[in-house]
Amino acid sequence: MVFGATIGIFITLTKTYLFLFIPITTRWTLPRLRMDQLLNLGWKFLLPISLGNLLLTTSSQLFSL
Repeated sequence: MVFGATIGIFITLTKTYLFLFIPITTRWTLPRLRMDQLLNLGWKFLLPISLGNLLLTTSSQLFSL
């Protein structure tokens, strides 16, 4: 009983550490982006990925009925 709770706490703390560590190290190691570079990243890279994700999720929900 105690061993299972210890494993759960360890996994939660590990995930928390990774979710905090990865953005911090990314921000420290990569150069700072200008506003126009961020806009290009959003429109040319992130928007197509999100639309593809929306299409895949919608089609998987429709065909899994």
